[in-house]
Amino acid sequence: MKIESVVAFRDQPVPAGPFITPPERLLEGNPVQTIANYFTDDSEKLISGVWESGPGKWQAVSDRNEFCYILSGRVVIADDQGGAKTFTAGDAFVIPKGFQGTWEVLEDARKYYVILSTD
Repeated sequence: MKIESVVAFRDQPVPAGPFITPPERLLEGNPVQTIANYFTDDSEKLISGVWESGPGKWQAVSDRNEFCYILSGRVVIADDQGGAKTFTAGDAFVIPKGFQGTWEVLEDARKYYVILSTD
């Protein structure tokens, strides 16, 4: 493979498109969200890109493993048992497949994501 196969997000800007939380999962606000998918592998099980969202809160039900790196803003991930963690710019975390809880954007947020589907 040639160096051109290496995906550098800064070198290959991808136009962001709308990303809409399903209405049945929306709990608070009406967050304007966008997504720019930079890479999908041949199996379509691994994807990565940039996501942005305005303030809002929704049910988080993870059917895949997702690595997140917060570039800006402030978000809170809470589980169904009441535990919560706040993440800000520079924080990285993984939401494992099977997680159920909420995702809340407190301040306009931007993140890198890498999603691996195992099914």
